[in-house]
Amino acid sequence: MFNLDTDIDVVQHHGSTDPLILVKVLVHHGISRQIAMSKLAQLTTAMVDHFHTNKARAGEGLEVLPGVRELLEELSKRENVCVCLVTGNMEPIGLGKMEALDLAGYFNKPSFFGGFGSDHCSGNFEESWKDRAEFVRIAAQKAEKLLNNNSSGSSSSSSIKRRVHVGDAPMDVQAAVAAGAKALGLTTGIYTKDELLEVAPESVVLDGLEDIDRVLEELGLEVRVV
Repeated sequence: MFNLDTDIDVVQHHGSTDPLILVKVLVHHGISRQIAMSKLAQLTTAMVDHFHTNKARAGEGLEVLPGVRELLEELSKRENVCVCLVTGNMEPIGLGKMEALDLAGYFNKPSFFGGFGSDHCSGNFEESWKDRAEFVRIAAQKAEKLLNNNSSGSSSSSSIKRRVHVGDAPMDVQAAVAAGAKALGLTTGIYTKDELLEVAPESVVLDGLEDIDRVLEELGLEVRVV
């Protein structure tokens, strides 16, 4: 579209969102933010089309970290829990990655929902956590709508009693706090515990998800009965 031979590694992109990465790369090459934003719909459509064309490779370079599958399996069994995906990926790409890793079936049924890069883009890549906070809010709104639709016209003002957002980047824990959710940070990525707590001192930070009972406690759920 812009006749540029480039890739996303020309900018720092870890923890950002698909649309914001596109904008940041273009600005890096001298394209104005205004022009980049005006072409964003076309850019993201091209990105999703490319993903669908290469969907067979969606799982390449990805791995399921220890404890993730076991935790999702446990949560998916609980009738009082909604499990959704909040990611900077465009929705078809995020879901496609989960399918490639055989994880999609653990997310909320019958309606897969969440907050995605395709839901919102401010263009503010300097503070990408703000877009992520909007994804967390959007996911909560979708959950409320889903639960209210399933409650046969219940007049309850809020079906959700607690929200927890899990992530391994400072942007994730910042987003959780800004969106009114509990922040559960993980040191499974490139960031340390101190780096996560620096931006969100009220967050809980774990080294991983292997200790499922500990994670359940932090989620405010009853531990398993063995």
